[in-house]
Amino acid sequence: MVRWVRLALAAAVFLAILGIGIVSGLFLVANAGWVPVAVPPWLAGIFGPAPAEMWLPGLLFGWLLCALLLATLLVWSMFYVWRRRQYEALIVRLERELADLRNLPFEDPAPLEDLPEEPDRDASEILEEASRQIEHGAAS
Repeated sequence: MVRWVRLALAAAVFLAILGIGIVSGLFLVANAGWVPVAVPPWLAGIFGPAPAEMWLPGLLFGWLLCALLLATLLVWSMFYVWRRRQYEALIVRLERELADLRNLPFEDPAPLEDLPEEPDRDASEILEEASRQIEHGAAS
């Protein structure tokens, strides 16, 4: 069911974009003239004080392109925030799992398989001598 809805939505978006393109193309062809555009006073130094003549299809295409870019930026930012929230939720879940693993009870620890059953007497003598030297050095 979800795949069908997703397919239907994709088809509707495609057809809507195609329809908007056809309508705007016909509108631009029907209005293919030059129109005067008043120059604001703060841009008079660049374009001059007289009204500028603009080609209407180019002007409309620029506005349409600007609106399309803004819509794309909005959709991308929404997708970015959505993915960011997913990543943050995943990190929180992993941190919670790690905290649970760190706090395992040590009532019945696993055997120390890498240690010998009997202590090594030579190692204990070396450690005792080292501790005497540390105590003797601290007493001096």
